[in-house]
Amino acid sequence: STSPWLKTAHSCSSVSPAHLSVNAMAKSKNHTGNNQVYKNHRNGIKKTRRPKKMSMQGMNCKFVRNQAFAKRGMNCTPEGKEQRLVAQKEAQKKMEEKKVVERANRLKELEEAAKSKK
Repeated sequence: STSPWLKTAHSCSSVSPAHLSVNAMAKSKNHTGNNQVYKNHRNGIKKTRRPKKMSMQGMNCKFVRNQAFAKRGMNCTPEGKEQRLVAQKEAQKKMEEKKVVERANRLKELEEAAKSKK
């Protein structure tokens, strides 16, 4: 009749007899999309919403920070804008004067170095 192997396995409660059956066939159907299209169309398939603001995630944080300050700087009154332009021009003049002085000092140093080598 049945083999002694199966009799001992049946006595063990953790193992089900279906797994041990010699005649059991392999399961062939793993997935079906039977009702899925109907379910998806019940509420309609919608286009994704476009974001109002572009994400800054993953951008260079130094750039993002500077961009925010630049945007805030553009929102000002005409009087404030004129004051800023005047201050900017003065700062530019100071920097140019400083550059000229530094260049003259550098040329002097190079001439002195050339004289000392001779």
